[in-house]
Amino acid sequence: MSMMWMGGLMAGGWDRSNEVVQVREQAQNQQQRIKELEHHVARLSLLNQALWELIRDRLSLSDADLQAKANDVDMRDGVQDGAVTHGPLQCPQCGRISNSRHGKCLYCGLEFEKPAME
Repeated sequence: MSMMWMGGLMAGGWDRSNEVVQVREQAQNQQQRIKELEHHVARLSLLNQALWELIRDRLSLSDADLQAKANDVDMRDGVQDGAVTHGPLQCPQCGRISNSRHGKCLYCGLEFEKPAME
């Protein structure tokens, strides 16, 4: 009788070994994806640094010039947070709020400065 009871538990959904295997596989896939993304970020950082050094040397710019431009770009969304975000933007001409993805003020038509890479 106890074997039937145990068999019923296993058949009734208490055996979660397949789910555990699936969760482990998903976790491994996510870890692999994270490693790939980290590699891409490291590669982009390397290329970004190389480009900056080429531009700096050829145009006689300074790191302060880069930092000032980075601050300008950062403030385009009105928040100094070290990131480019698309969202509400106060038009410098009419003061009304538009979404920065539109590329221009929806009210007065002023063209917003567009980032080089979108």
